[in-house]
Amino acid sequence: MNLTVSTPLQTFALTTLLAVSLASHAQTSPKDFSGEPDQSMAAAHDSFVKGDMKKAGNDIDKASAYVKTESGHVAKAARTDLTKAGAELDKLGNSIKAGTVKSDDQMKKTFAKVDNALASAYHQTAAESQKAGKDAGADLKKAGMALEGAAKWSGNTLQEGAQASVDGIKKGVQASDEQIGKWFKGIGDGIKDLGHKM
Repeated sequence: MNLTVSTPLQTFALTTLLAVSLASHAQTSPKDFSGEPDQSMAAAHDSFVKGDMKKAGNDIDKASAYVKTESGHVAKAARTDLTKAGAELDKLGNSIKAGTVKSDDQMKKTFAKVDNALASAYHQTAAESQKAGKDAGADLKKAGMALEGAAKWSGNTLQEGAQASVDGIKKGVQASDEQIGKWFKGIGDGIKDLGHKM
């Protein structure tokens, strides 16, 4: 009698667990990200979930190399934070290769912090470019993409103003100085807000 009652329950529980697992995996698939280092981090997450720790560690090494390279292309005030973010990725990659990371939560938390550090660095760089009378659009767009990545990895939703700014800058349309100012503020506010949540 218990077998008949528990079998549908077990089937339901297994189906629910599988659906949650697939949904969690789908949120961090490499195809969900358009650029680096998120594609490498998502590939690392995918490999980790599949149990391939060597590949996961190697993909994290790629992400770390990207972050370290970017530290040479951002505002001087932001370089230290990116160097620290690269070091965090190195530490995570080594821990994964050593088999000491047992849950993907630690990965996601580190990836979110790295993306938020990148968003902040690009935002600062865009602000410096704008003050110097140069085009800040490319760096502001990178800031928005990194902020969006940080939100995905951390499982948070961006504030309405931050999301509207990210969406607006992605479109790449000509915008007024007033609109660009709103995007700067929205992305900056989003970086601060996510930083407090991590």
